[in-house]
Amino acid sequence: MDTGLFDKNGTPINVGDKTRLVLDDGEVREFDVCFKTVNRTTVKTLPGFELQTAEVSITGIFFCWEGNDLLPCVDGNGISDVSKMEVVKR
Repeated sequence: MDTGLFDKNGTPINVGDKTRLVLDDGEVREFDVCFKTVNRTTVKTLPGFELQTAEVSITGIFFCWEGNDLLPCVDGNGISDVSKMEVVKR
């Protein structure tokens, strides 16, 4: 399944791929690319809503690492982790 995402080399990232991300400190993490539904209970609501957080179900592309279902982060320059990853296994 095509995710619509591309790695740092312009290679399409597909569900079932394994990607590698090298962090700024040199740590290497490998992720399994998954399509799944994940329940989250710590999502902040919009200002003015009665509750400050809400329980939500998010269905989409997750990067699974060491038992964690992660969404891509964006750095201080607005650059997504995905664009820093490399597909290492299809």
